[in-house]
Amino acid sequence: MKLYPHSYEAGEFRKGRYDLDSFTSGHLHPDNVVPPSYAQAASGSGSGSKGKSKAGKPPSPQLVASTAGPPVKKGPPSLPGAQRRFFAPRQSPSHHPDALTIAATFPDIAARVLRESNCLLPLGFSATVNPRGSISLTVTDKATPAASYTPYFVSLTKALNQSFPVGNNPWCTLVLAPTAVQLAINGLPLRFLPQDEEEPFPYIRQAILKDKATPILSARYLNPSRDSRETKQATSVVITVDPHNVSALTSGVVILSQKRKVELAFSSSRTSQCRNCWRYGQAHQRCPATHPTCPICALHHTRTAHRCQNPTCLRGGNNKPVPSCCPTSPPHCCNCGNDHTATFRECLAQPPPPVPSQTNSPDPAPIGQDPMDLAVDGGPTPSTPPSGKGPLEVDLVTPRQPPPAGPSTRPGTTHGFGGPHPLEEPSPSPAPLGHQVHPGNE
Repeated sequence: MKLYPHSYEAGEFRKGRYDLDSFTSGHLHPDNVVPPSYAQAASGSGSGSKGKSKAGKPPSPQLVASTAGPPVKKGPPSLPGAQRRFFAPRQSPSHHPDALTIAATFPDIAARVLRESNCLLPLGFSATVNPRGSISLTVTDKATPAASYTPYFVSLTKALNQSFPVGNNPWCTLVLAPTAVQLAINGLPLRFLPQDEEEPFPYIRQAILKDKATPILSARYLNPSRDSRETKQATSVVITVDPHNVSALTSGVVILSQKRKVELAFSSSRTSQCRNCWRYGQAHQRCPATHPTCPICALHHTRTAHRCQNPTCLRGGNNKPVPSCCPTSPPHCCNCGNDHTATFRECLAQPPPPVPSQTNSPDPAPIGQDPMDLAVDGGPTPSTPPSGKGPLEVDLVTPRQPPPAGPSTRPGTTHGFGGPHPLEEPSPSPAPLGHQVHPGNE
């Protein structure tokens, strides 16, 4: 009225035709809805009169999609190490004096050969050489299987023999690493089992097929000595299965009317070195020691926790484990007590290696080496085992060819349940007659 005294509304008000009690300002009228701002819509708060709060509606899916970032793409699942590995055994197992150089340089040679062949696969590899001279290549890309490189195995083997001539004992053609997994069935009564070494496989195979409908590749007694088994009431049988069938069997199988326990089984020999106490002849998963032992100084801590006591160590031993970094941190072997690491190749406490087999069957996966230890005292250090996410991460050996007729003996070999050891020289039992498992046979 005061702002527009000559308006029609002002004139009607002066004539007394407006009732002030029924008069409502426009900004207070309930039909007058002010649209919310973008900030209010994004925060979910509505707009209203001063002094009043309204619970805003949740933002629309379109608004959420416009403010959110791009969707995160999941990569392919990681493959177990055994499925990313291929290796070349020597025609006759023999230690190579320049194994460290081969392991360091052959990945670059393999990448060059693949690049010249117009290979579109990843070119990253890590190489290892074991004491029997076998060289292994592992694909660093965890989503690429080793089987993808099969067409290039011949050219890679040719480049290997040309780059590192070995005379009359060359490397054989590269083959895929065995991926079969060994499981142990425990508590089987001997009185109902066949005593012949060749009979467990067909019997156990039929029993597992009836209960789980899952095929197995081989079966053998854990204890190879028949005379030793006759003194016991029950025994264990080791079966070899495909990695994809492990989960179906580890829950237990019904054999001889009772459910039997099934667990992972691993072979070890007298030259196997425990990664917990670093003693010979046992797997680290069955180590009786309650505390770890350092392979560098023999004290009660792990190798990764080893540190030099000299704060000004020139080789950085006060920040990371470095064998023989300075006089204040000398190495000490927990096996023989001499001044070298527990992984020294020439340790006096190390048992002699087994006599190599005369057969030309491929070697198991080669052994990794630590350049740090080899540069100091010539002793290998086991490579870091794969992070176990399940049974598929386990790398096991493949049974050898059937032995000649006669009693089966395995001197100096023990078995334990646990995990594979990188420094082991496996001594697996022979496969049943008529059934052979070759590397890469899945």
